[in-house]
Amino acid sequence: MRSLLSLLCLSLLLTGCQPNSAEKLMRDYIQRLSNALEEPIAFQPQEASPYPSLPARRDRLHSLQEVREGLVDLLDLRHCTGLLPLIAERNSSLGRVMQPAQQLSYELELLRQLHNCQTQLREGLATAPEWSSALERVERIQQIKQQQLDKQIWNSLYASPEMEQQFSRASPARALDSQGQMADMERYLVSLIQVAQLTSRPLPDWPQEESFYQLSPLYEGLHRNRFGSEWLKSIQLLTYTLNQASTGIEARLERRPICFNQQANPRAQILRNVFQNYYATGVQPYLSQTHRDGERWLSLQQQLLELLPLPEAMQTYQQQVLDRHAEEGVWQTYIRARDRHTQTWQRLLTECGLAPGAQDPTG
Repeated sequence: MRSLLSLLCLSLLLTGCQPNSAEKLMRDYIQRLSNALEEPIAFQPQEASPYPSLPARRDRLHSLQEVREGLVDLLDLRHCTGLLPLIAERNSSLGRVMQPAQQLSYELELLRQLHNCQTQLREGLATAPEWSSALERVERIQQIKQQQLDKQIWNSLYASPEMEQQFSRASPARALDSQGQMADMERYLVSLIQVAQLTSRPLPDWPQEESFYQLSPLYEGLHRNRFGSEWLKSIQLLTYTLNQASTGIEARLERRPICFNQQANPRAQILRNVFQNYYATGVQPYLSQTHRDGERWLSLQQQLLELLPLPEAMQTYQQQVLDRHAEEGVWQTYIRARDRHTQTWQRLLTECGLAPGAQDPTG
């Protein structure tokens, strides 16, 4: 058994299944800093305060008025040719178990076909006045569907498994080399924002391209790209690391000065080397990339959320996790940790006459 475990561990190492590289980078920085300061600094990121969990799916759903019965009645209406196969498909066995992407595509296409059906019926009233009752049914169904479109989009998006995993707490932090991940995510979110903008556009002005309403590729992209959950874990890891480093530096400076009369000594030179070799060339580039990408992701999420009605259970979560201005939110908590880290290093380097002028040493 012991030999088997050894072989398994060796196999994991050879296949690259090693501890998360971002966490290793942070751990190395803290250990080097602790050694240079001669000050113990704990590094237990799993004990850091986690960001809030996404509310349960049932608490994220809006209730919607069901109008399927009225749609079934329209199956007898042969004049609205584009509408009939759509309704028939929805009422099939497969149509009753549509996935969120299919459900939303159906709802958008249904509204377009209801609008086209109204046009056809109005044009035919002169020769077929009996169509007036059908026209009234179509108008009523369209009104209901259009009034709750924003809730339908919310349900199909933010209650979908694909969007849920963007806020999972089970993902690791982003890899050190994550180029292109946010660019792909930006394309998906921009497209979804365009879909949400339909709620404020009259039906005649909706895009005519059929591809606009084929949403499965967007959902598949969300499923493959775990940017959100990995970014949230990264920002949590950075916040914890920066605060631990600051606490260690502050404790060391309060215990006894490192330098006197702003004269650098061997200990100060070691600390500067830690700053340059482990923070400036390691942690800081990762922090900068995480900052830039996260700022864009939060901005796009906010644009999307502003177009949709948030259930009550999501309002608190939105403030805590996605609002860049909330004082106790994820973003502002990270900003405070970053600024504190900058100030503690400035204090240490200034005390030893090593501060680079007015330049931000951790920027």
